[in-house]
Amino acid sequence: MMKKIKRRLKGFTLIELIVVIAIIGVLAAILVPTMIGYVKKSKRAADVAQAKDIHTNVVSLILEDEEAGDSFYAQGATYASPETKMDQRMGVSYDLVPVAYLDGAGGTDGNGKAWTPVDPEQKDFCDALNKKYSFWYTDPKVKLKIKSENGNNHLNRWFIGYRKGNDSTIEIWTGDGSSSPGELIQCLYVQITVGNN
Repeated sequence: MMKKIKRRLKGFTLIELIVVIAIIGVLAAILVPTMIGYVKKSKRAADVAQAKDIHTNVVSLILEDEEAGDSFYAQGATYASPETKMDQRMGVSYDLVPVAYLDGAGGTDGNGKAWTPVDPEQKDFCDALNKKYSFWYTDPKVKLKIKSENGNNHLNRWFIGYRKGNDSTIEIWTGDGSSSPGELIQCLYVQITVGNN
């Protein structure tokens, strides 16, 4: 007679499943914040690269177009009442003269789709920069979108400015554009270049 051999089907026990889920949970708790950090760093790196490109275009425009350069350094209301900022590396405060801004989030106001002068005297500079970028006030497409955020502050506007008393230091900032022209929050690129004055 042949003996029947019983096959016992083997599966995972409840304890084994709980252990596996716990291991996956620990790995996720370690990896998710790390991945979020990498994503934030890559967004900031993309914004810094964009800021550097803006700076390059501004400098070349100032050097090539005398009228745009004169307009950039026009001493209007913003020159008389500059923004006080802090140089984190040097630990000193300085006066920043904002010149132009651009909506980097989708165009919430009528002027957000092209570089807009902070002071009317800087209009010629903005017109020349918009021509260089092929931006127009009626163009709905956002070409210089800001990707990163700064804590609770939503960065949705680009700013171009220079240090009062040190015109050769041109800075590119991002900030909050909920009001006009908005609040400068984070400096992304500073470069000493050839100034007009």
